[in-house]
Amino acid sequence: MKRIVAAMLFAGFAMSGYGETLSGLCMISVAHNKVQNTDTADVILRRSDCGEDGHCGTSDNSNIAWSRWIGVSLEQLQQEGVQLHARMSGEPGNLSCSGIVHEGVLAGKYEFVPNQAFLQKMSAMGFDGITPQKQEGFLLLDITTAWVKEIKDAGVTEISTSKLMGMRALHVDPDYIHAMSVAGYPESRANKLIEMKAVGVTPEKAREAKSLGFHPTEQELIQMSIFKIDRPFVERMRAKGLNDLSLAKLIQVKIFKLDD
Repeated sequence: MKRIVAAMLFAGFAMSGYGETLSGLCMISVAHNKVQNTDTADVILRRSDCGEDGHCGTSDNSNIAWSRWIGVSLEQLQQEGVQLHARMSGEPGNLSCSGIVHEGVLAGKYEFVPNQAFLQKMSAMGFDGITPQKQEGFLLLDITTAWVKEIKDAGVTEISTSKLMGMRALHVDPDYIHAMSVAGYPESRANKLIEMKAVGVTPEKAREAKSLGFHPTEQELIQMSIFKIDRPFVERMRAKGLNDLSLAKLIQVKIFKLDD
């Protein structure tokens, strides 16, 4: 139902932007984070800066803590027809969404005002050319200059603003980087850290692989995570008498489903 409402609300909406401020249509509803087993805010923003082809900038973020919002709550989204003015503030800027609640969804118009001081601080750390659109994304992901400094201090290399967003979205933080290093994988490249975390590579999986007698490379760790080469699978193969299979062979077995 929410997506249907979104399609109806967003259809045909196009107008020119206003200076540095971004504006458009917004929807805020309830999402459930299965990992943390908690309810979060699902936020859809459709910017008004539509191109000639009719495509408008759209962002969909479903893991924003309710504590970051002022003027909207789980309880208020159950009040049909109530008018709300939801606000989120952070170092990158200020976001507001004003509208009416219908069927558990706050739908209306939004405005994002970038913080110029944030741009100056980011520039001083070597990150230039940050657009208002990307700054809006930084706010939604709760990217602060303090967090960026932590990432740089952790020794991460080949960082860009897009990679910062990827790292933040996947929770690639100094603790993860340090834990992987302790597990024997001192990776510092931003893109490789993102790739590893995206497929579920963890220090625990690295230690498990070694306890099974393997010494996987980073790429093999990634493949192990993708194809679920874990202890139950390895022990099942060994129980069938396949004790001398290399990690590469086990991955092939899983890829071609030879274990069925």
